[in-house]
Amino acid sequence: MNSGFGNLPIERSMFSIFKRTPVFHDQAFEELAEMLWLDEEQPTHKRELLDPSVLDFSLHSLAHVDDYLEAVRSDAIEGEVMMRVVLRAGAYVGEVVRRHSKTEYHWVDYAQAARESRMVKDVGMYLGTMGVLRASADTMCFPLGKVCKFLEAGREDSVHFFAQAIIEGIGRDISQ
Repeated sequence: MNSGFGNLPIERSMFSIFKRTPVFHDQAFEELAEMLWLDEEQPTHKRELLDPSVLDFSLHSLAHVDDYLEAVRSDAIEGEVMMRVVLRAGAYVGEVVRRHSKTEYHWVDYAQAARESRMVKDVGMYLGTMGVLRASADTMCFPLGKVCKFLEAGREDSVHFFAQAIIEGIGRDISQ
């Protein structure tokens, strides 16, 4: 048998250089989630409406996040204020999913998700796709995108319902 790199057969070693291991951003998004209520230097819009004792990364805590987002959406926020709300609340929603799902999810950035998924690439990069929860190339979800939708449409786009569906495995393919 021909050897390639080390003891690997040439065929296996040749193609392994083309396969990229995803870069995960789990710790960064976990910290971003905590900034929802902890950041005092650049506080999240209407942070005073958030009860830190309820924000325990439980599925139940997302009902509180739904209430918070409903209050925020009446303010017609934009720019950096909107970006902080979406990134932090979306990271919190995603962390609830990651901690409670039987499926192992990891945070990836848009570029990684777009390399693996034509659908993600077609959606394009925007605030809602800056961070994507990925279990595999075929199983991704968009907590930041769900927060964007909630801010546009209201409770019909509940983050609590979204997370519950993902955790329970409803709609296993790429979902939003």
